[in-house]
Amino acid sequence: MPICPSCGAAVAGAPATCANCGRPPGPPPPAIGEVVADDTAAPGPSPWGSGRVHHDRTWPTPSRGWLTAGRVLLAPTVLLVVLAALGSAVGGRGIGVDDDPGVRWTTHTFQMWLQLTLTAFGTYWKNTNTSSFGTSAASLHVVPYAVTLAWLALLWLGQRLAARARAAAGAAEPTARAAGAQALRTGALSAAAALALGWLSTGSAQVDEESLKLSMQVSTGPAMVPLGVSAFLAAAVVVLAVDGQGALRIEAVRRRRLGGWLLAWQHAARVVGGLLALLTVISVAMQVLVDRPFPQSTFRALTLNGGVYLFGVGTGARAGTGENSFALYDLGGHGAQWWPAVVPVLLAALALGWSAHRGRLTHLDRCRLAALYAAATAALVLGSSIWLGERSTVKGEVHESRIDLVGWSLTSVLVAAAAWAVFGALLVPALLDAVRRTPVALSVPLPAQAAAGPEGAFGTVEPVVEEVRPAAGRVDVLDSHAPYRRPDAG
Repeated sequence: MPICPSCGAAVAGAPATCANCGRPPGPPPPAIGEVVADDTAAPGPSPWGSGRVHHDRTWPTPSRGWLTAGRVLLAPTVLLVVLAALGSAVGGRGIGVDDDPGVRWTTHTFQMWLQLTLTAFGTYWKNTNTSSFGTSAASLHVVPYAVTLAWLALLWLGQRLAARARAAAGAAEPTARAAGAQALRTGALSAAAALALGWLSTGSAQVDEESLKLSMQVSTGPAMVPLGVSAFLAAAVVVLAVDGQGALRIEAVRRRRLGGWLLAWQHAARVVGGLLALLTVISVAMQVLVDRPFPQSTFRALTLNGGVYLFGVGTGARAGTGENSFALYDLGGHGAQWWPAVVPVLLAALALGWSAHRGRLTHLDRCRLAALYAAATAALVLGSSIWLGERSTVKGEVHESRIDLVGWSLTSVLVAAAAWAVFGALLVPALLDAVRRTPVALSVPLPAQAAAGPEGAFGTVEPVVEEVRPAAGRVDVLDSHAPYRRPDAG
């Protein structure tokens, strides 16, 4: 039945004019369930029954990328809070907090433990005292490897699961630009979460010494700027390593040099990962069996640091500074019990050589492997350093000092790391090649080399055709280096 657009009355039949207002009636109404959008109608309120669609008011919602970033960062962030809560409940006064011995958990202890937990990002913990005599600031530099690796592992696993869900939904692998955008989103949220925890952990108190007639303002907390920057970079690198695999895989097929570095990184990462697992077991055993383990601290997240310290001594690097420094070739009064520290170093070098031999790496790829392994082990050893810096200003005079609680000689660490890398990545595989009579190929052509052009060689890697396609396929959560491995390398 037609509806008059002027008065809204129903008109029976098909008259030329409306019986109510005398104007021509409109077209018949749409059927039940049918919605007709009238985009040509004039703006403003439409008469009843005209059939125009009125959209509901909607509010902007976060994009899928931001939601994914929030989901993958949830578990790592909760980990930091849980570790701080456990430390404050179990450790209590072990970190020098002058609270009531009968109270095992207080807000102050939780803040102190959260500050120590946030040092996992590589930032330093600072303590500032301000009084009428001047200002003094102390900064503690320590990286608890157990917390750092756990945070990175949870973030990596969450990102891998997100990539697997995306592949199961049939979505294409992200392009380089999309992976970079997602890395920026995740890095921004990671920095925001770290800064929020840093602000929560920062505390200040007024201390009055009646005997000295001194009033002092004490504030403690992490360095906020390094905390935000390091949290941003750590999250962005992990996301790029996961979401950028498709783009890297395509570029690796086209560029031989990039493919060689990716292949070397695959072998180095596997050996370093196994080394960290071995050092963790050694560290736990030292904490249980040795009377005076290293480091002597109630912050159990430093347990793995003790294993890395043992590894550094085993490489031959010089530990400590000044009169207390020593090395394997110059133990002094430290005793011969340090010589077993060579065992994990030697096992890691042999594993590196076997991986290079079994993977049929070319001589150039083995040189790349040596460079990456040396850089990784040197960074691990140097990162286990613990030092305390102090800066005070009294009556306009500035005094600075540094105390190395656990120090290393930089030159000795670099030389030792390079020597063991050359031994493991070059000498050991060469010996295995000679014993097993396995020739080393200069280059292995790819099936897609003809399509890729003269730059299509990819070192010694032969990716399967289905692994090279840009479309998403099955994502292996536990093996992120599978696209760069030769099928016959094992």
